[in-house]
Amino acid sequence: MPQSVKDELLTVAETCRYLKIAPRTLYRYIQNQRLPAFKLGKEWRFVRSDLVQWLRQRPRVRRRRA
Repeated sequence: MPQSVKDELLTVAETCRYLKIAPRTLYRYIQNQRLPAFKLGKEWRFVRSDLVQWLRQRPRVRRRRA
């Protein structure tokens, strides 16, 4: 049965590319339970739709123009 794009499972490398963050940052988020993730065997996995929801719930920071 084909997965929908929303329910696609991502690896650490794919998630880093998607979020545009370094693996070290990703692992820190996992350790602090700030990011929805689960282990599948010895590997971390991420559901794309969970990441989208997580991004939408994060507070936005407005930057001042210099």
